[in-house]
Amino acid sequence: MTDNQKRLIHLAIIILLPLLPALLIVGYNLYLIPAFDIDEWFGILIFSAPSALIIYYGYATGNKVVATLCGALLLPLVDIYTGILLELFDPEFIMAGLNYWLRWRRIINYAPFTLICGLMGYFASRRTKASLLASVLLGILFVFIMASLALT
Repeated sequence: MTDNQKRLIHLAIIILLPLLPALLIVGYNLYLIPAFDIDEWFGILIFSAPSALIIYYGYATGNKVVATLCGALLLPLVDIYTGILLELFDPEFIMAGLNYWLRWRRIINYAPFTLICGLMGYFASRRTKASLLASVLLGILFVFIMASLALT
């Protein structure tokens, strides 16, 4: 594989990884996913797979920049994808401008989660046992925080 092909694959990973939780959230909100007592497990279900993929990608490739970006952009891209996909089902759909997505309150609310996920990708890409343990613990912390937020 050439360097350009590897860069395209890395870019596709960064952009498409948050699509998985966004599709699950949209399916759940539109009642496409059966809601048989999964409310308490919904946050774990949605964010455990992307967290594991970020840790695996960081450890497998050792690319610190892309692994950190995958983690840091996970939650903001999930929010943007979810908002766009839910709005597509609205009959009075008008696409929101960039000022809607880049509000200070929204940026400040996502800052701790962006930091946790970015550190998760960075520590996984260092490829040592201690940094892998730190990455896994950050991933578990992130998943349980998101699961507790999904219950409220």
